[in-house]
Amino acid sequence: MTLDLTPFKSLIKNGCGLIFEGGNEAILACVVNERLASLKLSPGGYLDRLRQGGLEFRELINRLTINETFFFREPEQIQFLVDRLVPRFLSSRQNFYPPRILSMGCSSGEEIYSVVMALIARYGEVGRSLFRFAGCDIDSVILAKARRGCYSEFSFRGVESHWRETFFTKEGPLHCLHEPIKRAVTFHEFNVVNDPIPGALQGIDILLFRNVSIYFDTSTRLSVLQRLTSMLNENGVLIVAASETLANNLGVLHLVEEDGFFYFTRSDSQPTTSQPPPLLPLHRDAPPSKPDILTVLEVARPQPEKASSNHAASGKEIPGEIAPLEIDQLRRLVDEKQLDQASLSIESVLSRDPGHPGAALLKAHLLIERRAFAEAESMVRMVLTRDPEFIDALFLLGVAAKWQKKPDEAIQWFKQTVYRAHHCWPAHYHLAELHRFGNEIERARHGYRVVLQLLSNGGLENGLRVVPSGLPLAEIRFLCTHQLERMQTARPFSGVTASHGP
Repeated sequence: MTLDLTPFKSLIKNGCGLIFEGGNEAILACVVNERLASLKLSPGGYLDRLRQGGLEFRELINRLTINETFFFREPEQIQFLVDRLVPRFLSSRQNFYPPRILSMGCSSGEEIYSVVMALIARYGEVGRSLFRFAGCDIDSVILAKARRGCYSEFSFRGVESHWRETFFTKEGPLHCLHEPIKRAVTFHEFNVVNDPIPGALQGIDILLFRNVSIYFDTSTRLSVLQRLTSMLNENGVLIVAASETLANNLGVLHLVEEDGFFYFTRSDSQPTTSQPPPLLPLHRDAPPSKPDILTVLEVARPQPEKASSNHAASGKEIPGEIAPLEIDQLRRLVDEKQLDQASLSIESVLSRDPGHPGAALLKAHLLIERRAFAEAESMVRMVLTRDPEFIDALFLLGVAAKWQKKPDEAIQWFKQTVYRAHHCWPAHYHLAELHRFGNEIERARHGYRVVLQLLSNGGLENGLRVVPSGLPLAEIRFLCTHQLERMQTARPFSGVTASHGP
């Protein structure tokens, strides 16, 4: 008999805000069936147990929550926090009250520990005492891992080796944080939807809420944002992942753009565009914060929208011996950020057909995300030797060049992409951004308009047959419109803008 997931989905949503629809339903069904077998309960009996709350509800949530994270994720935001936001809070503090930084949905701790390490790199060891650090998550098991502070190589993908050498000790296959780093952070079990807000999580100056709201619907996000606002100090800042900006611009907080970065704040006053001097000089013996934290400046590397199987929609088959359906499944794993499974499945395909272009390009896409540019470019060029017109390959070389701060090279690759596939709006968008970074305003304006025109026709067909664009449609419409409005008022790229509401 098929398990009816409806009451379980409703109970979980009401209990902690998590939504299980589409592909996520399979995860829910698997976990619920495991618990039914383990506890020897009927579905009705298990629902009664869950409604009592307590340990079993927490156990279910622990098994359902996805803890995909790694050190220095979206490094440009961490660099912006260190270079621009933190000095303001330090310079405005009275009575030496330390700014408080909170990672909401901290998972196994990589995010908040990345911030600690980045600030030590900036201010020296005294950086640990200049701030107060905290992390919170609904998953008690993953919090125990955060407190242990020991990580496998997978948590360091794309991270320069000297961070491990400076802040970690090798213990068997794991890298364990030095005790002073672990002691700098307090971790709290907290359900942001329903739990009373403890004093330890109030009076926050910088609140990281990245890659959490994607699991909530709009009404839940609105409620959560109202709760987060109450946790912030008057001039506090809320930072979401680049892909979540539009979804959280619900009128609760003021949206600010500064130097190409978006964040939210309680205050509607314009922050100063000049950086106040830090209280302490940079610690010369600490690992440098550039370029190791911030490899490149890249606008919004969002989580792709799920309803976007471009090659299937276009009816084009991918060359090679592997069935297009299998490549479609691989891409779906990448789209849904099931990266471990995606990597294993891609390697399985390549073991059968080492030159398969679809699998090779998906692997190159993952390698670029991990900053393994040389290996990624080698795989892409291999594909181009077999098919010089493969749009995805040209596009990936443009993305890799952009990440490596090679704007001229990136522009040439994206131009080749749109020459062969004019409807490839992701390439047009990257071109517009590169022109804006280079202060070529007319070219940037033209590029944004082209993107909006292409998106007006739906945008699902973007010329890419295998590789996810990494750019959700609603977010791109918002960003293009926003940049065109800024250009009309002749505001410089390096300035700061604020808006309230959608």
